[in-house]
Amino acid sequence: MNKLHLMVFAILGMVCPVFAQYTTINYDLEKNYFNEGQALPAEKPLMFTGLVPQGVDIIEISILPAKAKSDKDRLYLASWKDFDNKVNTSYSLAVNYPLRASEKYDFRIDFYRQITTAERERLHQQIMDQAKAYLDANISLKDHKVELAKKEKRMLVDLERIIHEALANYRSQQADNFAGLSTSVRQQLVKLEGVQFTKTPKDSTAQQAANSRQALIAQKIDEIQTTITSEIWELMAKTSSILSISRYVDDYGTEQKKGFFSLSFGYGGVYLAGPWNDFSYGASPYAGIAFPLSNSTIAPQFLRNSSVVFGVFLDDFKDDKGNVVTGMIVGRPVYLGLDYKLFEFVRFNAGAAFLEKTEMIVSGAEAGQTNTKAFIRPFVGLSARIDLSIGFGK
Repeated sequence: MNKLHLMVFAILGMVCPVFAQYTTINYDLEKNYFNEGQALPAEKPLMFTGLVPQGVDIIEISILPAKAKSDKDRLYLASWKDFDNKVNTSYSLAVNYPLRASEKYDFRIDFYRQITTAERERLHQQIMDQAKAYLDANISLKDHKVELAKKEKRMLVDLERIIHEALANYRSQQADNFAGLSTSVRQQLVKLEGVQFTKTPKDSTAQQAANSRQALIAQKIDEIQTTITSEIWELMAKTSSILSISRYVDDYGTEQKKGFFSLSFGYGGVYLAGPWNDFSYGASPYAGIAFPLSNSTIAPQFLRNSSVVFGVFLDDFKDDKGNVVTGMIVGRPVYLGLDYKLFEFVRFNAGAAFLEKTEMIVSGAEAGQTNTKAFIRPFVGLSARIDLSIGFGK
């Protein structure tokens, strides 16, 4: 049979464009559930919608695993911002995180309103008071030398943590939130640790010397605070909203997803015998069924694109001696293998063919009798599929 037959299915390689479509999920703030309590769609991009409470200009939706303990477990965060100066009475927020079927998730929905001038000033003062208390507690004088209780890198991390914690319930309309203090703060801490004091002059009292040293330390701390103050004020100018409403929906389930199998039709060849540069083979159309390794859109790409295939070749083969090569059980060559999606409708198949052939014994005491032998050979092919869904009643 002509080897060109192996390319007969290549014409199916035309790829049809597929566009993701969002499934709308309505969140009811008063009832604190989705779509009137129905299960959430699985394996699909979602569009969350709902009403915008008065004064709210930022909405965040956090997706967490069921029974999540903290934000560090968060799986996805989506944010809606009203850039139209409060003209929106409803919101639409795309969530490009397909949920797994038959799973439960926790959701936190946070609503932020515009911050007032007085609230912004109080926040700034709170941060500065905490930063000053931290610096005072970790900078001291020992043996005429300024000493830091921690490495400057650690102190910088602690100062940034103080700011992050203070800003936990605040958001900005701009894309960037607090990214950290500048390198100039660290440089000032490095310089401060190197400050040394001369011994007390003979005409000075011990108290005067101590006061002078403390005044110098206070001056250096003030310089660091001035730098931090400047950076915090710049951050405050971007901070626009404060958390006003927060709702938590726990253990909310997703829909059951139907499984499926496929009918597979293809054309392939089976290696029968001989060296690779001069081998004999058999070729035939085949038909069978395919079971996907995974039907989840969240699974790794290889699993999504691969299936276990099982079926029969529709024709028997002949080896180089003219013997009929057939198969066991069904009287046709049987195959088992994997397929992998090359294009939208074309799949590459490879695996093992289970064969059987009957040969005439030409010599010896059993000459003239037949001998049936079973053996396994590799096969490859191209196929197309028809997917069929499987549903189970509750």
